[in-house]
Parts: sequence; structure tokens; C-alpha cells
Amino acid sequence: MRGSSVQKDSAQLTKGPVGPILWRVSWPMSMGLFSIIAFNIVDTFYIGQLGADQLAAMGFCFPVIFIMGSLSMGLSNGGLSVVSRAIGEGNPDRARRLVTNTIVLVSLLSFVLMGMMYWLSDEVFALLRTPDNLMPYVHQYMNVWYAGLLFLITPIAANTLIRANGEALVPSIMMVVAAVINAVLSPLMIFGMAGFPELGMAGAAYATIIARGTILVVAIYYLGIRHRMMELSWRAVQALPRHIRSILRFAAPAALAQMVAPFSTAIVVILLAGYGQNAVAGFTVGARIETFMLIPFFALQTGVSPFVGQNVGARLPTRLAEAEGWIWKFALFWGLISMILLMSFGGAIGSWFTDDPEIIAFTDQYLFVVSFGYILAGVFQAGIGVLNPLGFPLLGAGLSVFRYIALYAGLAWLLSSGMIFPALAGPEGVFIAAAAAWIIAGLVAGLFIHRLLPKSGVASGPHQQDAPDQSPLHAARVK
Repeated sequence: MRGSSVQKDSAQLTKGPVGPILWRVSWPMSMGLFSIIAFNIVDTFYIGQLGADQLAAMGFCFPVIFIMGSLSMGLSNGGLSVVSRAIGEGNPDRARRLVTNTIVLVSLLSFVLMGMMYWLSDEVFALLRTPDNLMPYVHQYMNVWYAGLLFLITPIAANTLIRANGEALVPSIMMVVAAVINAVLSPLMIFGMAGFPELGMAGAAYATIIARGTILVVAIYYLGIRHRMMELSWRAVQALPRHIRSILRFAAPAALAQMVAPFSTAIVVILLAGYGQNAVAGFTVGARIETFMLIPFFALQTGVSPFVGQNVGARLPTRLAEAEGWIWKFALFWGLISMILLMSFGGAIGSWFTDDPEIIAFTDQYLFVVSFGYILAGVFQAGIGVLNPLGFPLLGAGLSVFRYIALYAGLAWLLSSGMIFPALAGPEGVFIAAAAAWIIAGLVAGLFIHRLLPKSGVASGPHQQDAPDQSPLHAARVK
């Protein structure tokens, strides 16, 4: 297709020095993630001004929202893996059809999730032990969220697929634009300013839907019209079942890897709910700040995935081996910096969001304790980004289950209940478990990276190569 940016020579990540390339594909995502998470923190601040109950209600909404977004991210990462490999192999036609069918798959997912959550929402929040006095606020926020799921999770897939071609700046700019729109609209719609109706917590949800819906339109234009990275054709329709299988081969483990984090968060919320809703509120604020500090690690994960995918497809093992050293350098550097930064604030962060002394105490205690784990958090995140496109998606999923369920949730339950060390019983045990989980899982991920990144030859992992879009007979006729 003429004018397409997905050509046989478009594997941008297979040439040039490895360190600068990893920086080029990662730092723009830092900018985009920084803006999104920063304005999510702003939303938390605004909701905190409505009252302690509203802030606590957001704490119970958080794991549910996190699960839906993580499922979309897992499918998107599956699409990124197969698209980047197709680009690295020099098969642009297949890459275009895979882009189209990944977006179709995620869109269908949004409608399935919407129906399921409208049906099961009350039961889900009952499992989270949400107090009855908070349920009106939960309904106020989540009913709007469910209705807008198509506009909330499909942009995740579109932005991820843009990165498969080695383009990091454009999706980051889109994320910044969405964050700015959300930051402007949120206070107007929450508090009823500048002629807007006063919608309370629902206003925050509406603002997010409008912001993400805007970048969805822009992303589809970028992919499908400006750069022709999508193909709307009968051949794409015919390839849909085959592509779904190819995408799910990577996406199912990737989705599991993404979803265990919110599931562990849900378990932690249940544990903390036993100590009162203020413990949940303090954890909610602390978790938002933690996410903010870990942005560079998330950006490294998103940058290393297409790099590995393209270099596996192009069979360039020395570049993969060189990437390992850069992963360790950056992870240890930012882990130490972020730990020092959080400790330097010492007890002041919680007061930025609320004047409730108990919520402030829980927030600052969580951030102080968990910061010790950041020294190896980046190695863990990079490991997840490496294993899927390298061809070991099940191992990546297992690593996530190990960190979030076995270590984080498991240790949180054991420590908070006093079964191991009675002196740590209570919320303190949950917070210590978070730090320990980062450290142990980071060491295991580092071992996997070292052992599995090929030093000579390129193994595509323990799975068969994706089936081509064309039969051998048809390919011969084309030639």
C-alpha cells in the first residue's frame, strides 16, 4: 500500500546504538505516563475535597477500574508483540491487518465488560467489603465508567499499536493531550463551575471519558488514514479468526500478567477494609503516588517490548544481549533516586490530599515503607516487557502471578494477620509485604532476563511461529 509507514524497511529499532534507541522509545512514554498519572492524582485531590467518604469510595473503585484497564493492556501488548515481530520480519501487509484486528478485538471486549459489570457490579463491590454508606458514591462514579468503556480502554490499544512501529513520541503527546483535557474538565464537572452542572464523583468519570474519547479519534486517524497502519479489507476480515488466535497466544498470558496486579490490589483493599475505611483511603492516595514514582519503569517496559520484538524478528541477538546491561543500569539508578525522594518528604505527602490525620498517617507510612522496594522494581517491570515479545509469554505471566499474588497478597495476609511476626500485625504488615515483593520478584526477573535473552542465535520461544496471512501456494503465485 503506497504511502504506508509500515514498510519492509520500517523496523526502526534494529539499527543504531542500543542505549540511545531504548532511551528514544522510552522517554516519550515517561512524558505521557507522567501526565496521565499526574492528573489522576489531581482527580484524587479533587475527590478528596468532596469528603473522606468519597475518597474512601475511590479506594474501592480503584481495583475494579484497574482490572478492566489491565485486561485491555494485556490484549494490546499481545497485539504489539505480533505486530512488532511482523515488522521485524519484513511483512508490512500482515502487520497492517494485525493492527486492525487488535483494535476490533479490544472494542468487542469493551462491550462484553460493560454488560458483565452492569450485571455483577454490586456483587463485585460486596466481595471487596465496601461499606454500605459508600455504595451511593461508588454507583455515582462506576455507572458512568461502565457506560463509557469503549472510549476508556480502546485508546490504550490504539496507542500501544502506534508504538509497535517504533514511534514513541506521538502516543505520548496524545496521552498528554488527554491528561490536559481531563484536568481542565474534572473540577468544572465535579464542582459545577463555569456553567457546568455539579456532578460530584460522576463528573470525574465524565471528564475522563471525554478526554480519552478525544484521543481515540485522533489515534484511529493517525493509524488508519495518515500513516495507513490499518487495512480495512475483506482479507482482514478473513484473517480475523487466525489473528485472534495469534494475538491471544501472546495476549492471554500478557493479560494475566497485567490483571494479577489489580487482583492483588483488591485483596489488599479487602485486608485493609478490616482496619477501617480510612486505611483504604490512605492506601489509595499512597498507591497513586507510588504509581507516579514508578513511571520511568513503566516507560522502560513499554520501550523494551517493541525493541525486543523487532530484534527477535530480525534475528539480531547481540543487540538483545546489549539491552540487558542498559536495563540494569537504569533500573538501579532510578530505583535509588525514587527511594531517596520519597523518604525526603517524610510524612508530608498525605496532607496534600486531605486534612484527616488518620488518612494522612496511613498514606505516609505506606510510602515510606514501600520505597525500600523500588531499588529492584524496575528490573521486574523490564522483565515483563522482555519475556512476552521474546517468546515466553507464559513465563512473563507466571512472574507477575509470583510477584503480585504469591508475594504481595500472600505476604500481606500472613504479616497483617500476625501469623509470622505478631509485631507486624495490621496495616504495617501489608505495607512491608509490598516492599518485599518488589525486591524478591526483581531478583527473579533479573535472573530470567540474563538467562533468556539470547547471546547467539535467536530462539523465538516455546511456541510455534504465527501462521502467515497467505498460504504458501498463494505466496508463490504472488511471486
